[in-house]
Amino acid sequence: MAGKNQEVKYIPISLTSLLVGEPLPAALYIYVDLRYLTFRVKGDILDRSVFERLEARRAKNIFILSGDEQKFKDWKTKLLAKTPPPDPKTKEFNKAKQDVHRSAMDIFQSEYSNQAIKKAVEVSKKLASQVLALPYSTVALTQLQTFSSNVAHHSTNVSVLSSYLALQMGYSNLPILQNVAMGGLFHDIGKTKVELDPLDTPESSEKKMEEHPLLGVEILQSAFKNVPQEVLLIVAQHHECHDGSGYPKKMRGNSIYDLAKIVSIANTFDGLVAESSGSLQERQKKAVRQLAEVLFFNKFEADKHEKAIRILDLGV
Repeated sequence: MAGKNQEVKYIPISLTSLLVGEPLPAALYIYVDLRYLTFRVKGDILDRSVFERLEARRAKNIFILSGDEQKFKDWKTKLLAKTPPPDPKTKEFNKAKQDVHRSAMDIFQSEYSNQAIKKAVEVSKKLASQVLALPYSTVALTQLQTFSSNVAHHSTNVSVLSSYLALQMGYSNLPILQNVAMGGLFHDIGKTKVELDPLDTPESSEKKMEEHPLLGVEILQSAFKNVPQEVLLIVAQHHECHDGSGYPKKMRGNSIYDLAKIVSIANTFDGLVAESSGSLQERQKKAVRQLAEVLFFNKFEADKHEKAIRILDLGV
């Protein structure tokens, strides 16, 4: 048993090592004004909004007690062990997906450069080619999607899911799939420019976050002069809803760009998976059921909504 005067040791862990939707195995701490403060206690469940606020402030690490390090390793290992390994028959697709994730990390986990954005354009094009070359008519969702806790993982998932949904809906033209993959990867890039204040309430933070679609368009136009107009439309409109309840411009129905509607569904689905609990497959099954609930009937174009549910349901 440690002595009463033994110094407590805190160690940093990466935000990417945490999982959304699962009870924490021990407490988390933040370092503020030269002291450590309890951020979350054992058993608390983190949601994506927490990660978004931390990422918007460019926080890369959070702290745990050194004695709890193994608890966090075991916690994540136990859940990831339930995820099926990558299919060796889709080796090139898996590589393309990893390249997209690395590009997303370059953009969202560091002070990105215009060069990083240009690199992301190229890898997303390769991803689209590999999605088009997938050898199966239906692919298990666990092969397409990973646990999503931060914006880099989320953007990778949305890029892959959007491309796959588009292909399964009949969009088999490679340039179209490339635009969808790019739009999915870049849909949240505007969040890197959202300025949050530590004193912001969750409501005010959420309101500021609603600026990210148009900020994303500005970033892409500045960094990459030849970015396709289709990609800019996806980024600008991925939060617009069929019934006009979305943002930033309250667009509705046919005024929303066709490919943005697909990315919107993929974005919502990945969010539902992230906010759920259990293994990846368990989360995906719950998310498919949730996506089919009345709540979403007016949010998406009916035809694409129904097709997406059928496609996703086959994948679980």
